[in-house]
Amino acid sequence: MRPPSWTSRGDAWFAGVAAVLAAVVGVLGVVGAPGGTARVEVAALSALTVAGFVVATRRRLPTPLLAAWTFTPAIVLALRERGEATMFLLVVAVSYLMLVEHDRWVRVAAGTVAVLSPAAVQLAVHSDWGWQFWICGILFGWLSAEQTRRFRTLVAELTATRERLAEQAVHLERRRIAAELHDLVGHSLGVLLLHVTGARRRVRDDPAAAEEALRQAETIGRSGLAEIRRSVAALREAGTALAPTPTAADVPELVDRTAAAGTPVDLVVTGELAGLEGMTGLAVYRVVQESLANATRHAPGAAVQVRVQVRAEAVDVTVRDVGAGPDGSGPAGVRGVGLIGMRERVEALGGSLSAGPAPDGWRVAAHLPRAPRPEAVTGR
Repeated sequence: MRPPSWTSRGDAWFAGVAAVLAAVVGVLGVVGAPGGTARVEVAALSALTVAGFVVATRRRLPTPLLAAWTFTPAIVLALRERGEATMFLLVVAVSYLMLVEHDRWVRVAAGTVAVLSPAAVQLAVHSDWGWQFWICGILFGWLSAEQTRRFRTLVAELTATRERLAEQAVHLERRRIAAELHDLVGHSLGVLLLHVTGARRRVRDDPAAAEEALRQAETIGRSGLAEIRRSVAALREAGTALAPTPTAADVPELVDRTAAAGTPVDLVVTGELAGLEGMTGLAVYRVVQESLANATRHAPGAAVQVRVQVRAEAVDVTVRDVGAGPDGSGPAGVRGVGLIGMRERVEALGGSLSAGPAPDGWRVAAHLPRAPRPEAVTGR
């Protein structure tokens, strides 16, 4: 539902509306004025009120000046008994002032003066001209303008909040896409480079093994490129089918691909990986994937131990590479987005992750609940 168009108008637009209304009241007052002199006075003082609103369309007037400029003509005409209907000029003036003035106490002071004006005129000229009804009319204009001002403020706040939420959503989606691409490209390129390195070392002594390593590297490269293309296409076109999301059950295949590239990996699984919930299973896969990528990148040739323990309430994942010392030569000496992405993914599901040097290498440990917290499922 779109808000009314007038809620996006500035104070100058409302000043223009007030000028038009004051001009209409002035014309009607001139028509109903008793005699030529009264008509001239009504025309002149109504024009003065209209001029005040016209100036307000161009610049912001101080509130005391605006009140004096637009309140005085109506009060003077009432004191001179030049037509009861011209008191409507005061209704227009107080309504506009309440709409544009931000200071509450200034609005209260101006409104009080306007509401008491008919009673003051009654005491000054001692004529029965329906001052009680004009008090009610001015009070109604005051309260109506207050509600309109609050509605404008609320619409402005809601619009600003919607824009902030949209920016937040874009930021979070960019972070999610960056994490997914990092996990995919980082691991794929790491394994591919291992195959290329192995092929380079064997090209003279064992051409057949070198050719097989290059073939596997080509297969991994093509698979990674195809997955990236599917992901990009899905982002560009809403109707495009998404690539299948990896799960915890794919961890053994992931370990096999890494081992085939020349990194000795030992996998021990306790429990059933296939029974893990989708988001938890994906987090387990990504933690193992990123840890293996870091191990092959920062500790080439080091043996890697992967332990996944699936329990009734939680899942524990531990990845250790044996051979990269805690002196900065391993992952500890590198600052990238992989570790940050892993921690954000695990903590979003209500788990915890620790990563750091161990006595004989580098250790990553993640603890994940079997069922993620509701905020993670709903995206809040």
